[in-house]
Amino acid sequence: MKKFTFWRNAIVAETYVVEAKSEEEAREMIREGAVEVFSEEWIDWLSDDFELEDVEEIDPLYRMVKDYKSVDSLG
Repeated sequence: MKKFTFWRNAIVAETYVVEAKSEEEAREMIREGAVEVFSEEWIDWLSDDFELEDVEEIDPLYRMVKDYKSVDSLG
């Protein structure tokens, strides 16, 4: 068995609400990360297809040990 890791870019619109003395100050606060995102809206996929990032071979013994449930923890 193999484990596949894929990624794909998306377009997301972020809205920030900032209280500041000027537009420049507000922009600087956003750039520095001093303001949290007010809302996010998913727009669309940027790419049409998924990109394969990694393929990992999963050993059957690893799978058996990972999925093992101890008799002590069943109750």
